[in-house]
This record gives sequence, structure tokens and C-alpha cells, in this order.
Amino acid sequence: MNNYEIVYIIHPALQEGRLSDIKNKIHDKIASFKGKVLYDDNWGKKKLAYAIDKQKYGTYLFCQFLLEGKDVKEINTDCELNSNILRHLITRIESCDILDEKNKKESKKKSSDKESKKELLENEQNDDNSSKEDIVEKKVTEVAAEKEGVVEDVKEKVEAKKDVEEELEEKVIEKDIEEKDNSEDSSEEK
Repeated sequence: MNNYEIVYIIHPALQEGRLSDIKNKIHDKIASFKGKVLYDDNWGKKKLAYAIDKQKYGTYLFCQFLLEGKDVKEINTDCELNSNILRHLITRIESCDILDEKNKKESKKKSSDKESKKELLENEQNDDNSSKEDIVEKKVTEVAAEKEGVVEDVKEKVEAKKDVEEELEEKVIEKDIEEKDNSEDSSEEK
């Protein structure tokens, strides 16, 4: 069995019950060929890049499944014959990355939820201990320090610019002196 995914765009006027009917028909068709639905998702109603059957919006549905290659043609034919499916695309994939990503996200979410709860409790305790004035004073101090850093950067750049201007001025003066010397030497030779 191979891994496949299908994205299909459903007519936007269909109610949620009809959407689930269409989704269930596709799932049943996959199951009838002894395939297995691994993951499905409703991406919601989105604006289309261009009108399809005079529709500017469509509801996107996504599904990953396992199926024999010879049976994919039947799924494709069913999608083409269903007038409520505006467009569809079935592609073969190497592995089910979405399941792996989903599992990783869930584990990260669980750990981040624990951390955020812990931080929230700490913040609540800190908020009880410090007044709003302290918080405002800290913010003002941070902003002032940031502005001082910007002012220092500007001062450094101005000084660097002055140094460059002085160097250029010296070079121009040296060049003028050389030209005068050369012109005096040439006039003496004549």
C-alpha cells in the first residue's frame, strides 16, 4: 500500500452536514478498497485564486490515506463525478509527515502548556508583590536605556563621518600642494 493525500474543494453553499456526508463517502470508498484513512482535516472556507464554476469561495478538505495504486483511479473518478466537489488533487507521498508533525506538536503543546501554567502562577505571585508603578518604572527604564544606546550609536557614526571627512580634506590639500609643486616645477623648466 502507498501513502496518498487528497485535497478537495467543496461548493461553499453546502452545510456542515453535507460536508461530512461527502467526506464520509470518500472515506467509505477508501475503506471499500481495504485502504485506511490516516488523517483528515477541514481547512475551512477560503477565497479561491480564480472563480471555479462561478464560485469565488470554496471549503477545503484534506485527507491522508493508505491505498493500493490501482484503486486510486476509482477515488479520482468518484471525485470527478461529484458535482459538489469543485476541484480535487490526489498525490502520492513518501511518508505521512503530517502525522509525525501532529504528534510532535501535541507533545510540544503539552509541555508548553505545563510551562505556561507554571509561568502564569509565578507571574501572578510577582504581580501580587509588585505594584503597577514598579512595572511602569521598569518599562520606562528599559525604554530610556534603549534610547541611550541609539544615541550612542548615532554619536559614533557622526564621529566616524567626521574622521572620514577630515581624511578626505587632508588628501585634497595634499593633492593641491602636489599640483602646485608640479606646476611650479614645470614653469621653472620653461
